[in-house]
Amino acid sequence: MKPLKSFALLGMFVFMAFTSAQAQDAKASIRAAYDNLNKRDYAAFTKLVTPDFVEYTAGPMPVKTPQAAIESYKMFFAAFPDLKFQIQDIAAGMDGHYYVKVSITGTNTGSFGMLQPTGKKISLSDVDIIEINSKGLATSHSSANPNGILSAVGYGSVTNPSTATIMDVYSKFSKGDVPGILAMCTDDVVFDVHDNVLNPTPKTYKGKAGVKDFFTDLASKNQYAVFQPWRFIADGDDVIILVHAEFKSTSNGKMYKTNYVHHFTVVNGKITSFKGVADLQLPEMMANR
Repeated sequence: MKPLKSFALLGMFVFMAFTSAQAQDAKASIRAAYDNLNKRDYAAFTKLVTPDFVEYTAGPMPVKTPQAAIESYKMFFAAFPDLKFQIQDIAAGMDGHYYVKVSITGTNTGSFGMLQPTGKKISLSDVDIIEINSKGLATSHSSANPNGILSAVGYGSVTNPSTATIMDVYSKFSKGDVPGILAMCTDDVVFDVHDNVLNPTPKTYKGKAGVKDFFTDLASKNQYAVFQPWRFIADGDDVIILVHAEFKSTSNGKMYKTNYVHHFTVVNGKITSFKGVADLQLPEMMANR
């Protein structure tokens, strides 16, 4: 029995040594991945993840494939050109999961999608969860505080799926893609518009046909020089946006400046209602009448 017991103990020590070496290799890969992101060396980063890598933190929905994840990372690096990750500690968990304590610093000097820079500095700590396979490659990444970076500058609502839908709407609007916007609406959608430059009295547009008429009216009466959503506030299905706009009225040729307050309701990824109110009391707008 003693030889068998000795053999079992030897096997246990070999397994522990193998596991320890495997953990050290995994930790080295994790450090290399963060270092490559700090250097913006995306080719080297790609070599450390699997082809089906999933990023759970960079958007409102999971981002699949290394290429898609990198495009999401680039948005953050464009918004925070000096963004840096510094690993404080790495702890091995169960089933190939590793917990990475990381400090994050940067300055929001670039735009994030259509959101303008705030100039704010961030300095925060987070715990990332990395899943590593038997070959030492990362299969997924998630964060204990997925909204941390954007929340630090006041853009936490951007990670709400409903907000992502509306940002897509604004992107389509900037391209004149009205059919694309209509496809994102329910059949019984309602647009309630309070803008006396567009219409003398508030007007309600019902259904997709009515919403199409709204965009036809808008295009015929307003020519936008600036249309800048600058603040998103989201709570569940409701998204409220502050928009700065500068436009020429085709009826009198005058230029106007105003702020809009837009309120969208999004249910299961589809727009069910919209209310738009123009701030008609802005001095610069009144001066241009």
